[in-house]
Amino acid sequence: MGIFSRPVSGAGLAHSQGWIRRSSPSEPPGDAVMERGVGRPFQVLSLVTLLSVFGLVVLGGVVRLTESGLGCPDWPLCHGQIIPPANTSALIEYSHRLTASVVGVLVAVMAFSVWRSYRSYPWLAIPASIAVVLLVVQVLLGGFTVLRELPGEIVMAHLATAEALLATLVVLCLGALSRLGTVAGGADPGLPLLAVAALVTAYIVLLTGSYVTVSGATGACGKAWPLCDGAILSGSHHAAMHMVHRLAGLLAAVLMALTLVGAWKRRERDGWLGGLSVVVAVSFGVQILVGAAIMFSGFDLAPRLAHLAIASLVWVGLTGVVMLLWAPRGTRLQGVAGA
Repeated sequence: MGIFSRPVSGAGLAHSQGWIRRSSPSEPPGDAVMERGVGRPFQVLSLVTLLSVFGLVVLGGVVRLTESGLGCPDWPLCHGQIIPPANTSALIEYSHRLTASVVGVLVAVMAFSVWRSYRSYPWLAIPASIAVVLLVVQVLLGGFTVLRELPGEIVMAHLATAEALLATLVVLCLGALSRLGTVAGGADPGLPLLAVAALVTAYIVLLTGSYVTVSGATGACGKAWPLCDGAILSGSHHAAMHMVHRLAGLLAAVLMALTLVGAWKRRERDGWLGGLSVVVAVSFGVQILVGAAIMFSGFDLAPRLAHLAIASLVWVGLTGVVMLLWAPRGTRLQGVAGA
């Protein structure tokens, strides 16, 4: 192996050149193979793209909750113009489209970078490819939503695709930051399954919340909380859907609590598990309070906007926790330089 077989000089050279030093189980103890690391520019690009998509999801919530979806009744132009007219609805809708354009460029550049330089890395190549597909679907759904004058099912699908894209970019970011790899020995197989169940339930909560909004069921239970007019399931369709959303949230809370406790106990394997667990737990607690505030405030816009933003934050954090539990770094991964 030459100088790479010497721990001090080999590790130093590896880090100076931007390489991951990973022991190979097929080689004798003490030997190592060198794999090219992920450069810092790509790490920054992946984080910027993730934050941009998060901002796009929140801005989409502003469009929906302010009923600005038809502020630009045509697509991709706005009232037949590149520059929208100076009214609030048009400006809100058009700002969402411009942000989506920026996101499209970022995802395309990121995917190109992966395919050019990191296509042999499954934790980068697979999510990058999925992200491109989701982006295309998202753009088509966005145009179809406007041209069909905001059908509720398409609006909900639009959000579902956006949140799926957000989760995909979380996986890619963790891969770029070298947090994912071979499953570490001794992991409890039941916990990752529980974590996935929590993630799926959280996704259902997001979708039912979207349905409550687009179907006009937001005020179906009046200011009653946590029950709906003193009942778990009311006779009215809108009230029943509202309670389905709340019950899904309750189930998600239980599954999340169990997942986060398990993740916290494993924080010594990866320090990020502890930090992300705290972020998700606090965010979900705040989310419950904000959900109640929506009812008690008479459905003010501010808590409704906060409700979607915090829900997406919980989704991002929980996705990170699940991935760190499913595919933690192998015990032989010694580091990655930020070249």
